[in-house]
Amino acid sequence: MMMDKPHHVLTLVIQKEADIPRVRSKVKLLVRAIGASVQQVTGLAVGASETARFLLQQYGGGKVRISLFSQEVVRLECGVELLFHGNAPCLRGKVCPLDEQALLALPPFLGLLKVFDSLQVQGGIRGREIIITCRSLKLDVAWENVHGRLSVIRRELFADTEESYMENLRAKHDEVVRLLREKTEKNRLLDQSNNELLQLSNDLEELARERTIIEMSLRIADQVRNPATVIGGMARRLRDKGELSDRDRKKINLIATEADKIEELVKQFNAMAAERRTLFARENLVVLMEDALQACPTLQRKKIRVTLDTPPQPVEIHANRQVLKVALVHVLRYFSQQSAEDEELSVVIDKGTEPQVLITGKTESVEPVQSGGSDGREIEAEPARDTGLELVRQILAEHQAEFSAEIDADGRMAIRIHFPRVFHEQGAIPVRLGKQE
Repeated sequence: MMMDKPHHVLTLVIQKEADIPRVRSKVKLLVRAIGASVQQVTGLAVGASETARFLLQQYGGGKVRISLFSQEVVRLECGVELLFHGNAPCLRGKVCPLDEQALLALPPFLGLLKVFDSLQVQGGIRGREIIITCRSLKLDVAWENVHGRLSVIRRELFADTEESYMENLRAKHDEVVRLLREKTEKNRLLDQSNNELLQLSNDLEELARERTIIEMSLRIADQVRNPATVIGGMARRLRDKGELSDRDRKKINLIATEADKIEELVKQFNAMAAERRTLFARENLVVLMEDALQACPTLQRKKIRVTLDTPPQPVEIHANRQVLKVALVHVLRYFSQQSAEDEELSVVIDKGTEPQVLITGKTESVEPVQSGGSDGREIEAEPARDTGLELVRQILAEHQAEFSAEIDADGRMAIRIHFPRVFHEQGAIPVRLGKQE
């Protein structure tokens, strides 16, 4: 069966109770004008008004686009399409259906299935706006008898010209405002993402600068310490023998003094390295995660629902606040990029013997791969390498944390982050990929 593009006839807004009879009267007038039977006229008019009432009561109103279309069966016949679009995902205080089955169990859908030949429902659950498409395909009206009378039918519908014109104008205005709001929101999210990337760049530069200073200081100290100690020790041994002339003794004392200065310089390098470690401080992991959730715009854009389970007491770790926050945001962004809209993400923070974070969620496009662990054993279903996760691994290595990421056959990913109970000032615990217990 072939169907042409619908010919838009009229758009009506649904914002108050008085709009419901107007929808019914306009649909009744249209169906009667194209030559349908009395039973069809009554059924379609009542179905349209009940759908408008449902939108007003459950989703705060909306609009209905009324159109005619042609379809090819035995002959080219005329059909009617009513396209309803809700204003809001779900009114506050209303019980929102959680799935399509629960939605279709609500009135008036059972009645609509008896009136219309085709009924399609999109959204209306999990915070999504609802779209209802109702089509009547069996009016037994020839398209050729209707097509030539479209202008007459429109005039009949617009008998109350001023009122109908204003209704259409208001509907068009609302549509333009909605599109502008969507564009503004997308621009806001883009600006937020750009700011986040700029902050990420600044944090990484700070991390690189910190590590460069520490490593340079320790490397110089290691290279200078041993020669200075040997020179100073030999000078003091020669001086203590007592077999030197006054002139030679002065020279040996000068050598020992300068060697002591070199050793003091080494101590200053060590102090500099220790001073740079002050970027690491005691931080509350719960607060860090809450900040990361607020700083991840992808979660908001895809309407992903996050559940955060935390202990009543603070979970303290030794961390560079800004840099660790970058790692947490990257994990959340990675999950949200791989997930469908309206999915759920679980974040659990546990104090236990060691502070840890467990993040789990359903993904769509992550391909699992086989990988080997540090001990040579095989790890099942680790997610394919991602640049964002590689950055997470490097940052967590700086925090002496252990990181594991896995995905099962059903597409559920789990990322675990274990922080050390005691932070070691020297040396970093290597990042270990392990099988989820």
